Amino acid sequence: MASEFDFIIVGGGTAGLVLAARLSEKPNVQVLVVEVGEDLTADPRVNVPAMWPQLQGTDTDWQLKTVPQKSLGGRELVVPQGRLLGGSGALNGMNFVLPAKEDLDSWAALGNPGWDWESFAKYLKKTHTVTAGGKAQNDGVLQLNIPEEETKWPQAWRDTFAGLGFPTDNDPFTGEPHGAVTYPDAIDPVSKTRSFSGNAYLTPARTRPNLVLWTGVSVDKILFDKTPDGAVATGVQYTSTKDGKTQTVSARKEVILCAGTFHSPAILELSGVGDAELLQKLGIDVVVDNPFVGENLQNHPMCVISFETAGGEGFETIDPIARQDPAALGAAMEAYTTKQRGPFSKTNSNVMAHIPFPDINSASGKKDLDQILEKHLSAATTTDLPGSKTTAEYVQAHESLVRSVLTSPTGASGYYVHFPGWAYYGRTGRLVPIPLDSSETYFTIAVLLTHPLSRGSSHITTTTQLPDRLAIDPKYLSHPLDLEILARHIQFLESTLATSPPLALRLAPDGKRAPPTSSWPRGFSADLEQARRFVRETAVGAMHYTGTCSMMPREKGGVVDTQLRVYGTKNVRVVDASVMPFTTRANTMAAVYAIAEKAADIIKAGL
Repeated sequence: MASEFDFIIVGGGTAGLVLAARLSEKPNVQVLVVEVGEDLTADPRVNVPAMWPQLQGTDTDWQLKTVPQKSLGGRELVVPQGRLLGGSGALNGMNFVLPAKEDLDSWAALGNPGWDWESFAKYLKKTHTVTAGGKAQNDGVLQLNIPEEETKWPQAWRDTFAGLGFPTDNDPFTGEPHGAVTYPDAIDPVSKTRSFSGNAYLTPARTRPNLVLWTGVSVDKILFDKTPDGAVATGVQYTSTKDGKTQTVSARKEVILCAGTFHSPAILELSGVGDAELLQKLGIDVVVDNPFVGENLQNHPMCVISFETAGGEGFETIDPIARQDPAALGAAMEAYTTKQRGPFSKTNSNVMAHIPFPDINSASGKKDLDQILEKHLSAATTTDLPGSKTTAEYVQAHESLVRSVLTSPTGASGYYVHFPGWAYYGRTGRLVPIPLDSSETYFTIAVLLTHPLSRGSSHITTTTQLPDRLAIDPKYLSHPLDLEILARHIQFLESTLATSPPLALRLAPDGKRAPPTSSWPRGFSADLEQARRFVRETAVGAMHYTGTCSMMPREKGGVVDTQLRVYGTKNVRVVDASVMPFTTRANTMAAVYAIAEKAADIIKAGL
């Protein structure tokens, strides 16, 4: 194994493999990728779209969990994160959802010029080619597909929102989605297999002699030389997961962290970059004192309800497959292997909806919103909230973004996702298997809070390699406004969306539900306090964690600058979801790919 490279990329996940492919396009640059997980790019659980849930909870998942969440009744939630080549992009649900224009423009307004929608859109385009109706659009790397609709559920979803006054024919690539939107799957339109950084980016680059990939190798820390002009990374210390041997490898130019929202700040802290007080308690030599490393953790809280369906031709669900029914499994596999069709060939969940504050267009709705904004966005209730370390300037910018979204009749404070089948998450956020001793079929609707104000943190608790080395604390619903907004969207879901035709006609009258109707009787959300309690008792986290190495000016709470360089260092960058100062309104994967594409251009411009 070589002992020196120009660039050491820590993490062979979504962003890391994009960087590896792009930087190795320069034949005189030597690139090393160090990935702790294994190469499963040929594994059917990665490639066959319907098999991804089988990876979660295995050794391909870090199997992290949060600390007890006070606002969720002390529940500890699972935190799925990819621990394999391709990272979370190799085991997620494959929804390719672009960030909204408001997301990126808010990044720029915070003090990050060049990261606005207009500037960033070219990198989003660079990431993908999308096929719809047999026609390909754009000329990017990932192969995306808008699948043929083989059931009537997507159209019933669109027609229901149309009946409620929302647009349903939205272009998913404009950055301004409103109403129902059909998004592409990150699935190759020909092979109907997952398209991700592990095959779309890495495979064409893999034979380059200047690109080296190590798997089964854990980076312990970055090695620094302290200079008057800042800390200079000289390489990394790493340990083989196979034999436990610890060694070092040198970097001639840069060390680039692409280890994700939890492990990028952890490696910085283990290397002496972080809150001096925390580091000193752990016996770590302080290289750069920055109390914002590991802070500003954000994620979308979500609530999920599965409704028993009324059945009917064209309204089939995947529940028989989930129950391992031999006939259903056989038919689905035959359709997939012989025709590249059927439920195994797609996500089965690519039609979403972006919905504003409920009743925003009515006088009563506007009054309700004004009252909760007045109560929960005053300085006295926000700057002193328990949560992540932050600055007044950042709090003001965050609240300004949320206020603008909430008060806009086209701004989305709720992101609605449907799935034709059972998808019930238990108290820990782990998917609960469908009951095998029944024959009911279900239609699931999830609603996510798009722009939570609650912010948490993720920090190391020890320098040893233990499963619980990280204290992950999203502090869900710690900001009272989050609870108020999500509760009102739950009311809208339960009392309006699920009772409006044609969707309501496809749900069984007095049918079963999950969470069980014995705990939450039909019509519970007519009572706002009941809706609040439902949120507190059932909300879980999405897989959209961001913010722990936020990009913004140092004085506002930043960890990296607009070039993604870590403050106080000369040649360390972070390139992954942790750099997002505000989370995107929905799924983060598309934004991470584009961040990596932009980072590659930034780095190559300096060569």
